[in-house]
Amino acid sequence: MTLRIVRDNVRAEPAKLGRKVTGQILDHILDGGLYDGGHLSESGLAAALNVSRTPVRAALEQLIELKIVKPVGPRRGFTVIASADRVRALSSKAIASDEEEGLYVTIAQDFLAHRIDENFTEADMLRHYPVARSTLLRVLQRMASDRVIERNSGYGWRFAPLLRSIESHDESYRFRLAIEPVAIVEPGFSLDRRWAERSRREHRTVLETPAHKVSMVRFFEMNADFHETLALCSNNAFFHNAVQQQNQIRRFQNYSWTYGEDRIAACCHEHIGILDALESGDAAWASALMRRHLELASQLKPEHAGQELTG
Repeated sequence: MTLRIVRDNVRAEPAKLGRKVTGQILDHILDGGLYDGGHLSESGLAAALNVSRTPVRAALEQLIELKIVKPVGPRRGFTVIASADRVRALSSKAIASDEEEGLYVTIAQDFLAHRIDENFTEADMLRHYPVARSTLLRVLQRMASDRVIERNSGYGWRFAPLLRSIESHDESYRFRLAIEPVAIVEPGFSLDRRWAERSRREHRTVLETPAHKVSMVRFFEMNADFHETLALCSNNAFFHNAVQQQNQIRRFQNYSWTYGEDRIAACCHEHIGILDALESGDAAWASALMRRHLELASQLKPEHAGQELTG
């Protein structure tokens, strides 16, 4: 795997887990005295932070853009090029982003529960949520980047109609069925076995955790990482970009949901089965299992428009 594909597709506004990992890497640099020349590796950071390599990859891309680290060379890791003061300043900003994440999730919950209107203005939001205008604007910019809101032709904003649409639920799964099983049998597909091992451990950890204690944000991010990394393994940037875009919409819809124990367990077992097939070298069977996994998830209809069960 190279960072080139990720750079082409990961945008400036990373997902919740990616932003959290960025802050954790900054703390890791400070705690280890790694500023001004310290060495980092993607696999080492994933192990130290106990996360998969996908959010680490995204965080490192952001830190490259911020001139905190620079790549040494293919598969040779990264060098920290920033001073301790620079790293410390960015670490403080990462902490401030937690408020923005909380606001994002709250808006998602309120919209999907019909507590706020589809059309709104910044003034409406400021009356509804006691936050600084600058914080609200950053969250709205992120939601626009995630394509869950768009500007009205006249004044204000509106949520994308598909967010509460049962039809969009079906259309989304039909689209995913058309691309995700095919990505697995791409000629250039190459499984990242270290990631596969880590993903398997994460799924087993969820299976061993009581359903009511499973963080829905963590569950979704693990799920999104699974589908997105398999698309990345296709070595076809078009598949990877398409799955990323789907995850942006699904992230908004899924952060606020709770799932039954059966659904959580089924999702984990289905994912592990796909990994088993890929690790044994049977891409065709893995593709068939992915298709079945998505078909089963698509049949679990939301209780109200907009609610999507994770697949």
